[in-house]
Amino acid sequence: MTNTIYTVITFAPVQGFIEKSRKLRDLYGSSYLLSYLSWVICTAVEKHGCKVISPATPNITQGMPNQIIIKGDFPEENAKLVFLTAWKCVTETCREWIEDNANGELVTDNDKGEWKYTFWKRSWDLWTKYAWEFFWVQGTSDISDVREKLNEKKRPRDWTGINWQGESSTLSGVDAIAYPKLGQISAPRNYNYQDEKKSVTVFYQILSKKLGESFIDPKEELSIPELIKRMITYESVSLKLIERLRTVFGRNHLNIEELIKEIAQISKDLKPSSFKDLNRHKEDNQAENQTQPDRGFQGWFQGDGDKAGDYLKKYPEKTHAFSKKMRNWGKWFKNRPFRMGRVIYAGGDDFLGVFYDKDDSEEKLEPRYCVNWLSDFKSKIWHENKTSEDEQKEITVSVGFVWAFPGIPQRDVLQHCRLAEKSAKNNGRDRIAFRILFNNGNHLEWVCPWWLLEAGLLSSYRDRDKNESKSKQNWTHIYNDVAVLESRHAFDDDGLGVALGLLEIYFPEYVDKIQDKKKQLHQTEADLTKTDSGILGECKIYYKENSQELDENKVNKALTSWIINLAKVGFHLCQQ
Repeated sequence: MTNTIYTVITFAPVQGFIEKSRKLRDLYGSSYLLSYLSWVICTAVEKHGCKVISPATPNITQGMPNQIIIKGDFPEENAKLVFLTAWKCVTETCREWIEDNANGELVTDNDKGEWKYTFWKRSWDLWTKYAWEFFWVQGTSDISDVREKLNEKKRPRDWTGINWQGESSTLSGVDAIAYPKLGQISAPRNYNYQDEKKSVTVFYQILSKKLGESFIDPKEELSIPELIKRMITYESVSLKLIERLRTVFGRNHLNIEELIKEIAQISKDLKPSSFKDLNRHKEDNQAENQTQPDRGFQGWFQGDGDKAGDYLKKYPEKTHAFSKKMRNWGKWFKNRPFRMGRVIYAGGDDFLGVFYDKDDSEEKLEPRYCVNWLSDFKSKIWHENKTSEDEQKEITVSVGFVWAFPGIPQRDVLQHCRLAEKSAKNNGRDRIAFRILFNNGNHLEWVCPWWLLEAGLLSSYRDRDKNESKSKQNWTHIYNDVAVLESRHAFDDDGLGVALGLLEIYFPEYVDKIQDKKKQLHQTEADLTKTDSGILGECKIYYKENSQELDENKVNKALTSWIINLAKVGFHLCQQ
């Protein structure tokens, strides 16, 4: 009896590729490209006679995870070839479109003449070959062991950096600005910054005229991968890509019609007008804020299922069914009506979305709207209002939410979104981290388990002014109280008594629950699908050093900080 062969494939970077995005269009472009690369591999796997176990439902092209689990022997050379071919189709399509459509003159003190794209082709070739790390492993045991082999292979990274001469992108700061003379080699002593700056400026002005300012601002200076993410959502570019895919993959008889439909649809869906209000470009925000000071406030959320890997390690036979359930949920969530925002991507248990003021709506986005929408996220969205345990997800979910002030670059917002999600996981999982991000880079954060949020903690706030209407929550009083008490060091040492006193005044209905030690922490190995998560997280976070004994002083300090942060974050998100 022969053992079953399992093949697991993945590629990187993913998070960094998504985060280096200035406009929402870049996020869609990067999310789409990641799904596209995974989808092409899955299609080639099926053509080879193997079975894709995860991701399930490959006909859903959007939100494809970048880890592919295959039942059967799918050779590494085949996998890498189809992957690099798919990416080459994208890079060559974008490069050729620019060369064919963006013509002009490079006018500098030392160089006058028509644009020649001779120099930059080498740089595009390097990005075609070395933009991604590709990982492939095989095994004949079970899926969990093969996945572990993949993790082992990923630890010693095999990464090739691309060096350049000249100035770096204004978006990421780590890659060269793409323009016709990129890659031209000259002696450092002959390098003229002003000449290069003039050439770059002219190039992006011409490119902006061709594509439109909603696609590329004439003041932007993008690297090759940043330019690719932006251009792939432009309709005439996507049509060129479709032609190339039919030519290249048609020879291999791969059925790519579903992918082609998706490519054609995405450029139609991403109408330039629908992204104007979401541009976080610094110059645009400054001009906008002169007449509309509040314009540009946005709420971003990023989430991920908890311990999905542990679940699949425990039940490897459920990998396909679990993947199918999560992929279908991702499709449902992506298409769910969203009155004041949109979901950027939902690749199963991994998702990203944004709240913002829509141009076609008279309603102004308030942070309270975001809080209300997220308060019952776990029951209404994650579990889709399903009450039966058989229908609910087998794992819990952690979410990071960032309320971003105007003028903050989108890449910074995305980084804080990821950090907020990480904070929710590090504080015990099965919860949400609310983060306020100010223009100076400082932030406030408060982390709360879903069950306490859904029980109505924030809406239960009662002001100490008895004449104040109960329907109008004035969080100014608790915020000021905390500020005064902090200035007098009332929370130093054992300040829990003072903090609990604030709870008794402003949250009288929840004092007993929050004081209950059984509700403050949960056991490290607790199944959070069957029991409530602790307010402060799991026990091991609060163990004494080199011990499994609980440090009561550490718990008291954490609870004091939790109450203080509740007051501060609540003031910014719930004040009416």
